[in-house]
Amino acid sequence: MDQHTREWRAEHANFVRLLDLIDAQVAVFHGGGRPDYELMLDVMHYMTCYPDRYHHLREDLAFEGVFERVPDLRALADELAAQHLRIARAGAKLVEDLGAIVDGAVLPRATVEADASAYTRFMRQHMQREEAAIFPALDRVLAPRDWLLIDARVHFVADPMFGEVVQDRYRTLHQRIASQVGCGCAEVGCGCAEIGA
Repeated sequence: MDQHTREWRAEHANFVRLLDLIDAQVAVFHGGGRPDYELMLDVMHYMTCYPDRYHHLREDLAFEGVFERVPDLRALADELAAQHLRIARAGAKLVEDLGAIVDGAVLPRATVEADASAYTRFMRQHMQREEAAIFPALDRVLAPRDWLLIDARVHFVADPMFGEVVQDRYRTLHQRIASQVGCGCAEVGCGCAEIGA
């Protein structure tokens, strides 16, 4: 397995942890309770600022490299790239709605619940499809030089929550995840990104 796809699988595992938090808050919605809107907003802010802008862009470039060499994979690569756009739009809408709620707006609970559930469900299906259908092709087809060219086309940005340094905005969220996975960290930069990798 190439280092890039191994890292992407680890990032997917981190994204799943965040989707689990959203799903837990949706369950609070469904039970008639008041979910932690700030937590949900922090999760979705991260999802729209890191995966949507950097993780998915790198994947799209890798998918292009594969279908150039294996034309039979073009439809799959195009479908996954289109899903990245759909995920980004749905995430931005959810951020907008959650931000409005945090700022005091009244939105229909059922709409927010449905949108959040649809987002997490689709994101999970998308990642599973990538890992099963195209990551093995990336490992087979792309050479180290191809990966260097992909990396050169995307400005490197460290993961603001699961990287070595956790940005202030994500500290509470990071600690919440750390307590759930049992790493015992109380400080940022604990290496939680490696749990489950």
